[in-house]
Amino acid sequence: MASLDQVAIGDSIRVARLDGEDPTTCRLLELGLTPGVSVRVVRRAPLGDPLELELRGYRLSIRRTDARRVAVTPPSVPR
Repeated sequence: MASLDQVAIGDSIRVARLDGEDPTTCRLLELGLTPGVSVRVVRRAPLGDPLELELRGYRLSIRRTDARRVAVTPPSVPR
């Protein structure tokens, strides 16, 4: 399973799970990165860190090391 730091700019994905049980993981959950949410990678800083994400109607920037904790899957295809 891929992690959020491997997603290309402009791609949309779904969060599958977050790995870890520390304060950083809890904070990512509080910020809206919960399983099932749709996320689009908007851009990366010139050196690749941080990543800018769009989810739940707002934009969020997170470090690449934190993005590695987020396991992702392709978005569901509507029927």
